[in-house]
Amino acid sequence: METIKERANHIIRKLKVNRKHIKPLSAGWKGASFVLAAATLILVIMQANYLLGARGFIEFAVGTVISIVVVLIISGLLAIIVHGIKQIPSRYLWLFFSSFILLFICFMGPMEVSSIFVLLVIAILSLWGAILYKLVTGSYKHAKRSKKLTAVVLSVTTTVAIGIGGYWVVNDGDEGIRGVTLQELKTSARYTNHVLNNPAEEGPYPVKTLTYGSENSYRKEFNRSDSLTTKTVDGSAYVEKWSSLRTKTVGLGPDAMPVNGLVWYPEGEGPFPLVIIAHGNHMMTDYSDPGYDYLGELLASRGYIFVSIDENFLNVSPYDDMFVVSALEKENPARGLLMLEHIKAWKEWNSSSSNPFYQKVDMGQIALIGHSRGAEAITIAAAFNKLSTHPDNGNIKFDYNFHIRSLISIAGTDQQYRPSGKLMPLQNVNYLALHGAQDMDVNTFRGSSQYNRISFTDKEDFMKASVYIYGANHGQFNRVWSRGDGLGTANQLFNLKQLMARDEQETIAKVFISSFLDATLKNKHEYTEVFKDIGYAKEWLPDTMYISNYDDSQTTLIASFNEDIDLQSTTIPGGRLIGENLQEWKEEKVKMKFGEDQHSAVRLGWDRSKQSKAASYSVVMPDEGLDVGDNSSVVFSMADYSERKNMSYEEGLIDLTVKVEDKNGNQASLPLSHISKLLPSIEGKLLKRPFANFGQTKEPVFQNFSFQFNDFKQVNPRFNPQQVRTVGFEFDKTEKGTVLINNIGIRK
Repeated sequence: METIKERANHIIRKLKVNRKHIKPLSAGWKGASFVLAAATLILVIMQANYLLGARGFIEFAVGTVISIVVVLIISGLLAIIVHGIKQIPSRYLWLFFSSFILLFICFMGPMEVSSIFVLLVIAILSLWGAILYKLVTGSYKHAKRSKKLTAVVLSVTTTVAIGIGGYWVVNDGDEGIRGVTLQELKTSARYTNHVLNNPAEEGPYPVKTLTYGSENSYRKEFNRSDSLTTKTVDGSAYVEKWSSLRTKTVGLGPDAMPVNGLVWYPEGEGPFPLVIIAHGNHMMTDYSDPGYDYLGELLASRGYIFVSIDENFLNVSPYDDMFVVSALEKENPARGLLMLEHIKAWKEWNSSSSNPFYQKVDMGQIALIGHSRGAEAITIAAAFNKLSTHPDNGNIKFDYNFHIRSLISIAGTDQQYRPSGKLMPLQNVNYLALHGAQDMDVNTFRGSSQYNRISFTDKEDFMKASVYIYGANHGQFNRVWSRGDGLGTANQLFNLKQLMARDEQETIAKVFISSFLDATLKNKHEYTEVFKDIGYAKEWLPDTMYISNYDDSQTTLIASFNEDIDLQSTTIPGGRLIGENLQEWKEEKVKMKFGEDQHSAVRLGWDRSKQSKAASYSVVMPDEGLDVGDNSSVVFSMADYSERKNMSYEEGLIDLTVKVEDKNGNQASLPLSHISKLLPSIEGKLLKRPFANFGQTKEPVFQNFSFQFNDFKQVNPRFNPQQVRTVGFEFDKTEKGTVLINNIGIRK
């Protein structure tokens, strides 16, 4: 039996013998090759301009040529292998594999979709080129009429297909779904009677700017004559695979990371709270830090020192990473470390009488904002801030202990870094997560995972909130980043038309970020209401769909569904959970787009067509009771988990009855719609048709509800909140559905 080695030697000998007798490509294969090569080259140059264009023409040309040569070598080897089996010309196979790899890079999206799309492009262009070339060169002159007719039909068909395909590629896609917007959902008079000033409006302070940076920074704007000077940071223990090309480009190694920042600050006495924002992963030489100027101008005018820091040297760079051969790895802890080093610099300036910021910084009120990987970096910084050593290396000592009060995650990543192999734990810090349903980069709500891992133990006031936004994407929170979240030409796979305008997405960021900072750093507690009930912000926000969640340290959790496998036990000892007439009743990990999350909920399903009695679910309080007053509220978070086929978004709104009962049997009921109906899961169909339904297009996002006991007393004056015994849900207003519920509690 012939061995693999013998077979390979046989093929090589055969190629050597026949290399002088290789037949020229036939007219069809020649045309197919020419058209495919030309189209591939044009698209590669366009994509290379996105990936390398900011570096200058020489590096753009060198990087493009090297990438093409490498692909040609790899695909040439594949062509030789396949040629031993197939009778397709090896030169075309070589081009086929080269085109597939290069076009896949150009249209890099979900792997299955990109593969199918690229194969279709190659097949249609090849067929069109083959037939057209043979027609032009007269290869069909003596062919039968039927063969000529077939060639003409195929040429017309493929030409039409190319035209339609070209239009599909350049077209932005389709309008998004029409759902129930915030204005339509929140109609209560209490929103108009509760007057708050718009937090996205410019404040009273004149705004000034400056920069600071480490000496001999790789960017001149941080070393101006009026720039403040900082020390570099040794981050070599925090990153891996820092290439020599990266060092050459930025003029520094991992042992001398610069501390560079753009500052917007109010003209006034102060002291002012300090807010630092970190960008995420983007092209290293397409600097991301200037992209938050809209936040800097707003927040500085409202009395904050706002700093956008430079961490671009930690970002992806195809040229410096040798096209992922030597990509920088495990750099997220370095991003967090740098944020703490920036705070250290501000602490020194605040105590130095010769510094323009002397005693102008309120070091007791610090907030960190992060976008994408920067959002994970702020949690790393907050965790490192309270440690005395690095969790993965006890030889690295920490001594920070700054007063970081608030964290804001914008389209954040999660779990890319696990300290000691564990999920990032955080306690006693204010946290806000913003995420777009049309995020084409971090296309599952990662910020909700960190939201659910934050716990409160102090008696001090802390809160956490999340807002999920229909029509918002990843990039439009940063003015440098593009409207599409893919890499260059890959954006043409995505449905960009459903995205909101950039200024609308910026308005959303300004409203929530400004409100959150005012509430948590300036003790303007009236702005907490915006997160307890997003209806209070409806006049300031673009009218789209929002799902918001909220929790705080003033809430006593009765049932979080994370403690055991007993369906009837509560988180607080002594309570009970009772379900009746339910089609589904189980506790489970919440299933997001890409697997199970770490937090749990109870799944409840009902179908009134199969059960004459209304389904219900009740929480029985412990015998010793809870500390409840008339101004207390019963709170819970709920997410739609229903299958909705052939149903409009409006028809998918769920309503039910919330009931309370005291120890004397006095009952009171209010519909869920007293606060708001439950929104259906928002669908984020990221890709253009016909790929729109590829993969998971929606995931459960929790919506918080808060029912004041005073409202129940208005329904039944005999009801006594201090003696509340049972809180229940009766599924009597919507015919059929499934919901997830978690974090049932009492808020003072």
